[in-house]
Amino acid sequence: MAKLTHEGQRAVVTGAGKGIGRAHALELGRRGVSVVVNDFDRAAADAVVAEIKSGGGKAVANYDSVGGKAAGQSIIDAAVREFGGLEIVINNAGFLRTNMFENMTEAQIDAILEVHLLGTIYVTQAAWPIMQKQKYGRVVITSSASGMFAHQGQINYCSAKAGCYGLTKALAYEGQDHGVKVNALLPMAPTGIDRYDPIPNMAEEFAKFITPQLRDETAGATNDTPEMIAYMAAYLVSRECEVTGEAYSICRGRFGRVFVGVADGWLTRKGDDVSAETVADHLAQIRDISHSSAPKWLYDEVRDVTLRLQQAR
Repeated sequence: MAKLTHEGQRAVVTGAGKGIGRAHALELGRRGVSVVVNDFDRAAADAVVAEIKSGGGKAVANYDSVGGKAAGQSIIDAAVREFGGLEIVINNAGFLRTNMFENMTEAQIDAILEVHLLGTIYVTQAAWPIMQKQKYGRVVITSSASGMFAHQGQINYCSAKAGCYGLTKALAYEGQDHGVKVNALLPMAPTGIDRYDPIPNMAEEFAKFITPQLRDETAGATNDTPEMIAYMAAYLVSRECEVTGEAYSICRGRFGRVFVGVADGWLTRKGDDVSAETVADHLAQIRDISHSSAPKWLYDEVRDVTLRLQQAR
């Protein structure tokens, strides 16, 4: 296809000093986007800025820690101050505070929710009026396979990332009339996020699903790099992006849409005998996902059920 257009746009990438965030920033810089490289690690942020500039791109560093409302505003203000405006926000900043649920501390829970969920909310909220006014914007939110499909030792992280999925859907709905498209990434790539906070029982749990033989047979056969995530993000923030309110998993080189579906289930009508016992009697039908749908918005689900009720008369 024709080359996607990014030239002349301005972006904020949070947590852009290392790993996936760095890959995002470098990819956008190569494509002619002016990038605010946000990371509390000053040396890392400065190194990414230098790399973008050495390739002929434009970039500045921002060292605010993602979290509160003031920090979110400061990060977006940096883009406006340095580049005169903003079209793209990629929310990527994050870290781990792992523990089994029964041992997880209040500090571990609060720290993860503050950065991953509240930080994403506040950075995006600061950019939202700019995008609304100009009737154009692109927002990428980093959710996680952990948030959608679960992971031991990460109750705080899973909760925050599941919240990011819901945030993506809600923002996409509100952005429809303003030309703002909002999508989520569920990345899986070597990033070192757990280097200083390893996930409990990771090797043992992994071995339950991925045998040594399977692991050995697929070794070296996967495109398992941060750059793979950045390619998906580059499409989602391009002018040509046509989707909104969607989530995409990039797992070892496999790109796939992630969605929440609802089974057709057991349809009841006013006057039917409904109780906990009849629910139990119909549980197989309620759980049967061979007939299902994936509503884009809440109103789609309401409409679908209403239409089925009309057809059942």
